[in-house]
Amino acid sequence: MGIKVLNDISSIEWDKSIGNEHIFVSYDFLKCYQDHHSNLEHIYVVDDENRFYGHLFNVKVSDISDYGRNLLFKCLLHFFLRFTQLRFFYFINSFLTNVPSFSLNKEFYLDQIIISVLKEKEVDFVVIPDFLFEHSSNTSKLSGYVKVEVEEEMILNISKAWLDFNTYKSSLKTKYRKRINNIYKRSKSLEIRLLDSSYIESNKDQIQQLFDNVTKKASFKGTVFNVETLYSLINRYKTFNLYGYFIDNNLLAFSSEFSHVDKLYSYFVGIDYSCNKKYSLYERILCETISNAIKLKKHHLVFGRTANEFKSNFGAYPKKSYVYILVKNKYLRIVLNRILTKIRPRKWVQRFPFKSFD
Repeated sequence: MGIKVLNDISSIEWDKSIGNEHIFVSYDFLKCYQDHHSNLEHIYVVDDENRFYGHLFNVKVSDISDYGRNLLFKCLLHFFLRFTQLRFFYFINSFLTNVPSFSLNKEFYLDQIIISVLKEKEVDFVVIPDFLFEHSSNTSKLSGYVKVEVEEEMILNISKAWLDFNTYKSSLKTKYRKRINNIYKRSKSLEIRLLDSSYIESNKDQIQQLFDNVTKKASFKGTVFNVETLYSLINRYKTFNLYGYFIDNNLLAFSSEFSHVDKLYSYFVGIDYSCNKKYSLYERILCETISNAIKLKKHHLVFGRTANEFKSNFGAYPKKSYVYILVKNKYLRIVLNRILTKIRPRKWVQRFPFKSFD
């Protein structure tokens, strides 16, 4: 059949070769994103028995230059591209950068797939996650790419000894137990509710604002996530939950959880930062998510890439992550490749809150 590059998942026999273990690349899951993100150009690649998803979006130069925190990097980008918007092709779901957006049933040749995409689409930067790049059968032909370390994803391993949140708390050193006790004191007036799709539909503007409050703090500002996607996910998956944190019926924060196989994923949260410190909103969200992972008897809780040092206070540890970046313009590539190799995630201090390790 060869390689096909398409923009509409409805036009493909997408689920033909996708098993249950690949839920994040299933038809229903990706359709939720396509339906609510018309601002993206969705890319579906069919390669015989393999399936790949990615998307295209525009990024302002100021948004990417802020990511590097490198003065030379910022100056060069602004000099060469100050009047330009960059066209990024992320060969992954950029809202869920920790999970693969591909399903493989036979070997594949990533160089041929990228050539097929670039023939049909206007692209300035190609960004490929390490776990896709290194699966390719011919990485030696993937020339011009730079391997860049990005912010680590944070994971909490759930101990078999934790029967509930109290036994988790008992496994912590004294100062971390005291911290959690203080979190619960400050947040005792919060009412936590499981939200249904009708609530999201009626309050989508407020939920979107709470989510945008969080993304504004991100170093790299890509495309905007539409929270109406959460409405579709709740309707399609019993394993997807959205929780609201209320004071006097006023929504101050929300958190989301997706349960799949032995993992609980926590990705989308929204916070009113004017109330965050008073009620320990974000800290309470982390506690509730840990409690739910223990109740569900999960092996791992995946927190995502932000607030790494903060999450390590609760026992999460980092998993190093990389992307491979191709600058399409060969002249600009000469300048930027040297700078891209110098990008490093911000340094932070790993905390060790447990009395002992399993």
